[in-house]
Amino acid sequence: MHKILIIEDEINTAMPVKEALELCGYSADIARDGEAGLELFREKEYDLVLLDLKMPKMTGEEVLKKIREKDPYVYVIVYTNYGEFTEIKSLTNVGIDGYINKGPDAELQELLNMIQNKLNPLNDEMVKKLIDGIDDWPMV
Repeated sequence: MHKILIIEDEINTAMPVKEALELCGYSADIARDGEAGLELFREKEYDLVLLDLKMPKMTGEEVLKKIREKDPYVYVIVYTNYGEFTEIKSLTNVGIDGYINKGPDAELQELLNMIQNKLNPLNDEMVKKLIDGIDDWPMV
C-alpha cells in the first residue's frame, strides 16, 4: 500500500483529500504545518508528499528543500492556492513532481488522477497486457 503525507494547515482541505485517498486504497497522514510534516517525513517512509506552500512555521519551499535533502526521489506534488508562475517554476528547479491548484475551482478527481499516475503509472489491465504479450516475444 502506498503511503502519502499531506502537509496542509487547513484541515477542511486536508480531510477530504485524506478520505478520498483512503477510498482509493492509499494510506495517508496529515501534518498541519511544515515542522510537523518534516517530523513525520523523518519518522516514516512515504511514496508521495502533497505539499501546501503557505503554512505556519515553515514555507512549503523550506519544507521541500529539507525533504529533498533526505530523499531526492520521493514524489512531491504542490497543492496550493498560491499560483504565482515564477514561484512554481523555481520550485520545479528544487524538485517538485507536479502542481495542482486547490480551492473553489479544485478538482479532487484531477488530484487523484495525478497521484495515481505517479504511484501506479500502469493499471492492472495494462500490466496484464504486458505480461500476456511476453509470450509473443521471440526467444533470443
